[in-house]
Amino acid sequence: MIFDNDELARAIFFFGDKGLVAKEMHYSEFEAVLDNYVPSMEWAGRTAKAVFLEIDSKMRIRTCVFFTVGFTKKGEVEGSWNIPLDQLARNAIRGPDLGAGPIRLVCESQCPIQYFRGALWNPELRAGKNQLQMLTKAVVRNKLAIQFRDGPDAEIEAPSKAVDAQLLEKKISQELRKEYAREYRDHMAQLLKDQRLRTATIASDSDKSIASLKVEQSNRIEEYRSLINEKSNLLAEEKVRNQTLKDTIDGQAKKIEGLREYFEHKLEKVEGQGADVVQALRENYQAETTAKIESATIELKEMLQMREVELMYRNEQESQLRDEIARLRQEHQALLGSGGNEILGKMTGKGISFVSYQPGAGHITIPTDDVGAYMENPVAYAAAQCGVHEDHYSAWLAHYQAPVCTSVDSDGNICSENVHRVSNPADFHSGDQDRCSVHKEIKGASKLKVVSG
Repeated sequence: MIFDNDELARAIFFFGDKGLVAKEMHYSEFEAVLDNYVPSMEWAGRTAKAVFLEIDSKMRIRTCVFFTVGFTKKGEVEGSWNIPLDQLARNAIRGPDLGAGPIRLVCESQCPIQYFRGALWNPELRAGKNQLQMLTKAVVRNKLAIQFRDGPDAEIEAPSKAVDAQLLEKKISQELRKEYAREYRDHMAQLLKDQRLRTATIASDSDKSIASLKVEQSNRIEEYRSLINEKSNLLAEEKVRNQTLKDTIDGQAKKIEGLREYFEHKLEKVEGQGADVVQALRENYQAETTAKIESATIELKEMLQMREVELMYRNEQESQLRDEIARLRQEHQALLGSGGNEILGKMTGKGISFVSYQPGAGHITIPTDDVGAYMENPVAYAAAQCGVHEDHYSAWLAHYQAPVCTSVDSDGNICSENVHRVSNPADFHSGDQDRCSVHKEIKGASKLKVVSG
């Protein structure tokens, strides 16, 4: 492709999983990909890391915009993608020097429009893996065959009169000193900006790692809390069952004791009738006692079996009800999708995006395919965007809207003492941040340490 000498060539470079340049294309080709005229099957079902470049006539990079683009399973760009590359390039911030002075740089840690920060990424700047150096070398290789027309030759004007050699030498020496000092200051300022960019990149990566660890810790705490509740419920059920069996056994023991007293009374009456009669009565007594015990044991076993059968039947009913609920939800989702996808598709084609604000998640751009799920349960959708469970998010939302102590006393009155509001759902723990210092569920919870498994 041929450009004018004073024009900037625009291109798109894609990076692969190993952090190397995987694909190059002209910006006009990328526009065809955005319009879904040319599907990219090598990126199907993935999110690609790309960079928008502006290149001058000397094959030097002047502008870099590091952005991400998601592709569907058909290799087409997702309909919700709407990053204004031209606008970001015009408002770019000064970056490192790649041969033509400081470039204009836009990335996640250096974004002039904060709304699009989540759709950007930071380049790798470590020695040996510097992606800016990779881009510089790729531009010089010029696989895209970018060409520029020759500009007009500069006219050289001859001096109108002779200049004294000593004055000229002195003037040149002074200008060289000034130029050297200026270049030295610019070089030091550029080194300082490069260091700030590296620091911002490292800080951004550290924030992501900390956020991921917080979400993982919160999920583990919720899992342990659910496990403790489940075990507590099972323990309570076992206590009730044991108490029932104990009461039954006590009743049977009382019956047996009554029989024993009855037969002992009969033995006392017939003591004078001879040893044979007494022995026969004793044997009869032992036989009846054994029969009573066996009967009571069988009755208890039958009761246990009946309870096990009832429990199994109840579990089967619960499983069937869950399957029925899942099926009804799928049918409801299908009805919503079949009725509204056509209208939503037309709206998306006209450039309309669906954005919702949810506490904790901020402004969320909702893809067309997720509108039905969002309308069915906005709270669950927002919880998924924050990386927490729905119950956890609901508990945090109640705390966020009314940051007071939720402890309830024996009379059913809420404490209502003001507590510190937690603005991030991943940092919130029920029973700790929503309780005052007097009613915390775990004393000294702030000093506890979570050891990862």
